[in-house]
Amino acid sequence: MKYIKAYNDERLVSGITQVDISTLEWPGYSFSISPASSPDLVEHSYQALARELGVDRNDILTVNQVHGTNVVIVDGRTQQKADALITSSPGAIIGVKLADCCGVLMYDAENAVVAAVHSGWRGTAGNIVGTTINTLIASFRTKTSDLQVWLSPCASGTHYEVGEDVYQVLTSYCTPQGSRWLFDNHRAIGDQCVAAGVNPENIVIHSACTITDSRWHSYRRDGERSGRMLAFIGLRSAPEKSK
Repeated sequence: MKYIKAYNDERLVSGITQVDISTLEWPGYSFSISPASSPDLVEHSYQALARELGVDRNDILTVNQVHGTNVVIVDGRTQQKADALITSSPGAIIGVKLADCCGVLMYDAENAVVAAVHSGWRGTAGNIVGTTINTLIASFRTKTSDLQVWLSPCASGTHYEVGEDVYQVLTSYCTPQGSRWLFDNHRAIGDQCVAAGVNPENIVIHSACTITDSRWHSYRRDGERSGRMLAFIGLRSAPEKSK
């Protein structure tokens, strides 16, 4: 199971999985049922990640993503339809499934709360990161000056070709490309975080392009044969005190 860490903080479990066909046939480990990923493969992938992280499989929590802006606070249960999860429960690992969309992982160390956000162009158009930050402020007293944000690899502004529908709602982040446009989701999300009060120095962007970099799953590149990555974050459980 290949993955990279998002935060080098011993209080966290965080990162994003990569394409890994070292022991499995294509698409390798995949975290969402699709034409290329059977339910058995998906469950096998979650089990493998749990072993790699040293956590219980049932502690890895996801939701049914619908490219919307619904945010849920997770306390050991998951709601069916949402695109952002928040938890302050130690031991809970929340994750979002990706293939070209951006995974946004947030960490408020002061209040011990984390968030995982799925932001494709529709989520970005709806400012799901702003909604998530506002929920952190309202429900956990997060100060945006303390919030750390990590943006995953996603379809990049040099290769993510979009049409009129995206241009109309995200004009400032679209560059003309013939009769279409190139959309920069990283820049749009970063600006939304800053507009919400996040310190630019606390925003880390993994600039890899999922379309051109074979380490990452890409629906734009591979179509129906694409797998799905998981961007995840959670607070480590406190070690049990010896009696």
